Amino acid sequence: MSATGGVQRRARVVASYLVLAPLVAVAVFPLLWIALSALKSDEELYGEPATWWPHRIDLGFYRRVVESTPFVQFMLNSTVVAVVSTLVVVILAAMAGYGLARGRFRGRGLLLRGVLTAYMFPTILFVVPLFTAVAKAGLTGSYTGIVIVHVVFNFPFCTWLMTQYFQTLPVEIEEAGRADGLGNLGVFWRIALPLAAPGLATTAIFGFINSWNEFLLSLVILGGGDRRTLPVGIYNFVGSEVADFGPLMAATTLALVPTLVLFLFVQRRITGGLTGGAVKG
Repeated sequence: MSATGGVQRRARVVASYLVLAPLVAVAVFPLLWIALSALKSDEELYGEPATWWPHRIDLGFYRRVVESTPFVQFMLNSTVVAVVSTLVVVILAAMAGYGLARGRFRGRGLLLRGVLTAYMFPTILFVVPLFTAVAKAGLTGSYTGIVIVHVVFNFPFCTWLMTQYFQTLPVEIEEAGRADGLGNLGVFWRIALPLAAPGLATTAIFGFINSWNEFLLSLVILGGGDRRTLPVGIYNFVGSEVADFGPLMAATTLALVPTLVLFLFVQRRITGGLTGGAVKG
């Protein structure tokens, strides 16, 4: 590489950091503020002038969250709902995505665009029809009802994502499998799925985070019973006139930990899945 090329490359890297640094700061600031506020005392949190760093680490808000509310139960509820709905939606999206990627039938392109378009509508438009369907099935207030709703809600985008990823896989490998005697199901389970592992990981993380953070549908389907998910349980700290900000900050910080750990653990697979799915549309 010439000296001029090296200078240009370093200039592009510096320019990229200059653009990205303010965006990262804007994204990280609310999370950092929430985490630091949860470590303050009541006097410091509500005092004036506001302080950035806590003068003394105080875990009182965390104790109030754990001891005075069924926070652990809410977290277990969210874990069950998110894990089960993610497993179901990944399996269904993988099968549907493979069919759309490899199938050759009339209306395939229209169907694929319709799947993606369905995800673009706001959640509130689906509340009434989904609640009506779940209520008629007698599944309101149950894990089964909210899992089905989360699967329906996440299925369109997960299917589109898996379709894009399957389209990047070489067809020749699958044809070699058929030449060795594998049928369509054998090619799918033994060849396509293992090759699509990064795409599956990306889809799973998307489904899990979406289910873990979902509030409106969980509130409507589960109501105020013991099976409330974490976002609905955290909403208890918001009153009709005032919010209990200290415990609210502590509960929010605890709710963020599982998704952050999971994201950091599979970050490379997510990057591979997103870039792979973007190669070919």
